[in-house]
Amino acid sequence: MKFISKFKNKLIIGIIILVIALISYSRIQSNKAKDPSFFNSKEDTIVKVETKTIKSDLTLAGSVSASEIASLRFQNPGKLVWVGVKVGDRVKKWQSIASLDKEQLRKSLQTQYNNYKTNLSQFWDTQDSYKDIIVTDTIQRILDRTQNSLDNAVINYEISDMAIKESSLVSPIAGVVVSIDNPIAGANITPTSTFTIINPESVYFKSEIDQEEVPNISVGQVATVRVDAFPDISFDSEITYISFVPVAGQSSTVYEIRFKLPVENKDLNYRLGMNGDAQITLQQQDEALVIPLDALNSDENGKNFVWVKTDDKNLTKTYVTLGVESDTEIQILEGLKSNDSVVIKKI
Repeated sequence: MKFISKFKNKLIIGIIILVIALISYSRIQSNKAKDPSFFNSKEDTIVKVETKTIKSDLTLAGSVSASEIASLRFQNPGKLVWVGVKVGDRVKKWQSIASLDKEQLRKSLQTQYNNYKTNLSQFWDTQDSYKDIIVTDTIQRILDRTQNSLDNAVINYEISDMAIKESSLVSPIAGVVVSIDNPIAGANITPTSTFTIINPESVYFKSEIDQEEVPNISVGQVATVRVDAFPDISFDSEITYISFVPVAGQSSTVYEIRFKLPVENKDLNYRLGMNGDAQITLQQQDEALVIPLDALNSDENGKNFVWVKTDDKNLTKTYVTLGVESDTEIQILEGLKSNDSVVIKKI
């Protein structure tokens, strides 16, 4: 019985020692797994340093607009007697599109001409009356008044003549009629009535850019434009204009930016207001050493480093100098070489 009791005690002690050993081993392994310099094959991911082209891009939302938009109005009120276009019609440059009643304007011109002749006659009568006497200040004022009356008569006649010439509305651009405030002849209109014409060949892509990004762009900088209505088509473009003044009514300071839209738009495929985006290449580096952004770490001092796999179990903390950054990758200028094994630690 004593022998059995001693055996049981030794067995219990052995089991306790084994449990303690297993716990210690487990803690050691757990500590190793938590140690970032130890490679955890279950959680860590190995990536190779690649040599490739990397670009830093800026993507801006925007829409299609046009540079040639003509809002045409008559200079004077009158009766609209002829409208030669309707919404959707194409017009040529310098084509007449509407006209006012000229009869009343002609009568007004005749009246002004008669006034001119009357004032001219009075002018000469006054000149004849005082030609042989000494011109005093009073006489000079009389002569000046007749001269002014004659000048005003000439001006009024010219204004009436201009009104006749301006009674026909002519388009200064070739394009498409997009709106007519008063499309029906016979209505009396005011100078606020508008005919709007847009040249579809003058379309461009416009967007807005934050003030912080303005120093990073310039006119002529290359870009790629995509319009949502045509998702499978992209256009090689460039910046053509950056506004000097901010866009009014925005909560932050943003500036209008325009991009070339190299399309033939005779079929009106690209219409004003169509949404899309423009991608600007801010930086590009060919033959660059590149790693995923996920592999990059920073220490308590803000210095950048990566974990490099040196053998089956151990990792080396390697500080690096950075270059061009894209949405998913970053260039390494110093600290790594091509095909180095870099480890992404699971956070």
